[in-house]
Amino acid sequence: MKILNSYLNGNVRVTLFDNGTKIQEWDGDDYSDAMPEFPNSMDVKITNYCDLGCAFCHEKSTKHGKHADLDYLLKILKDLPKGTELAIGGGNPLDHPHLYDFLSKCKELGLICNMTMNYLHLNKYIDLVNKLIDEQLIMGLGLSISGRTNIDDVNKINNVSNVVFHVISGVQSVSILDLIYASPIKKVLILGYKQFGRGEQYYNENVKEAEEVWHTQITKYFDKLQLTFDDLGAKQFNVKQYFPEDVWRTLFTGFDGQFTMYIDAVNKQYAVSSTGKARFNLNKPIKDCFKHVRKISGHEFSHEFFRPIGK
Repeated sequence: MKILNSYLNGNVRVTLFDNGTKIQEWDGDDYSDAMPEFPNSMDVKITNYCDLGCAFCHEKSTKHGKHADLDYLLKILKDLPKGTELAIGGGNPLDHPHLYDFLSKCKELGLICNMTMNYLHLNKYIDLVNKLIDEQLIMGLGLSISGRTNIDDVNKINNVSNVVFHVISGVQSVSILDLIYASPIKKVLILGYKQFGRGEQYYNENVKEAEEVWHTQITKYFDKLQLTFDDLGAKQFNVKQYFPEDVWRTLFTGFDGQFTMYIDAVNKQYAVSSTGKARFNLNKPIKDCFKHVRKISGHEFSHEFFRPIGK
């Protein structure tokens, strides 16, 4: 592995590698001992435009959705330490007319951008996707996939080493992991089901039954695929139960709001996460925004799920 960046954020040493691995280290025995001054990574929505109209979209993106003012966003992001990760999404971020320029400026600032897109958009935007990968304007690409579909289009991507499939438990059948296993991409991020936005109305007995099947079947894929979970997915699956204590200590990277935050650049707001109902105006330095995020999410610091092993 090659180190992309290593920097000190408060009392937290963050080291990023070119294969997507991130190591966070600090003095102390508890997660509450970590005191970062800035987020180590941020989810950033740059558009609410999308032509797919997914019934479970927690962002409620539509063909009438607006694009964010990226010049304003850059003024907010410019104070972040070099090496901070940005997870760029939407809506469909590839539809934003200033995406390329924005990513170029982020690279100049030393920020490491990743991007999430819907797999159904891949064929249409493949030339732009490859350009962003080739010029290292994005270091990771998340492909959101729903349903059992033909995934041969992944073979058009110039470099799939840092491509990750995103799947939502309950929306897709767990058997979608068999389809992914047959593809050249073995990395999968399992997202917890978000009862938020359109996802709140979409949730029904079929989704609930599908989630239950995921819970009974997921372990058989641990040795087949490189599985990771978002914070919500880790909670819903109680992932901690599947690992020895010393292994879990190295795998868990913190909960929403401890090292991360969310920005809705379209509405110029920030929150703990994309499902956070409490939204605040993005009209102050990012350091102050993150301090506020840590404060309002701090009640979870002592939750048993997040205690260091043995504490």
